[in-house]
Amino acid sequence: MNDYISQRLELLLDRLRTTYDGIGHSSGRPYIYFVYEPRREREVRRRVNERLRSDGGLCFYYLDMLSVSMKSIAGQEDKRRELLNDPARATSAAQAIVRLWARKLSQEIHEKLANPTSQGRPVMVIEGLAALHPLGNPTSLMEALAEQEPRDPTTDLVIPIVLLVPGIRPPQSSRRYLFLDLDDLRLDFYRGEEI
Repeated sequence: MNDYISQRLELLLDRLRTTYDGIGHSSGRPYIYFVYEPRREREVRRRVNERLRSDGGLCFYYLDMLSVSMKSIAGQEDKRRELLNDPARATSAAQAIVRLWARKLSQEIHEKLANPTSQGRPVMVIEGLAALHPLGNPTSLMEALAEQEPRDPTTDLVIPIVLLVPGIRPPQSSRRYLFLDLDDLRLDFYRGEEI
């Protein structure tokens, strides 16, 4: 399994280095989904942090969705709990919270791009996506984020976003994943590609 993770990371790096401008042309959005078994969370994060490093050609920025989600609702926990406990408003409240998370994520992406840490083309890496459960999932988050369409401030091009998705890919399926390995969370990728 370790070799498989390493091979996929090498494919990801090669894709980013050789076809940066072409990512998302066929799928409509420059999102790259890297699905891995949830039990391998620490290993994958460690390997990603070791391998996806800024090198002058590419500049990697990491955002943890747990931190983003907590910041976005800070001070509103009681109101959120009240809305989610109301059966008549729970679904729309959950959707509104996911949109709020997407706005905060977009804001943090823009802040990182405004203050580059090194030279190179920017690539966002979103980790900690398990924090979306049970209110949302990577598909709903990226659908909401697409409305803001993060762009590189120097080139005005849409930037690639790598999503580290804890889940599994069902056998003999395309463009589908089980978020957190839960069968009731069988989802389709939102307009991106898989590595």
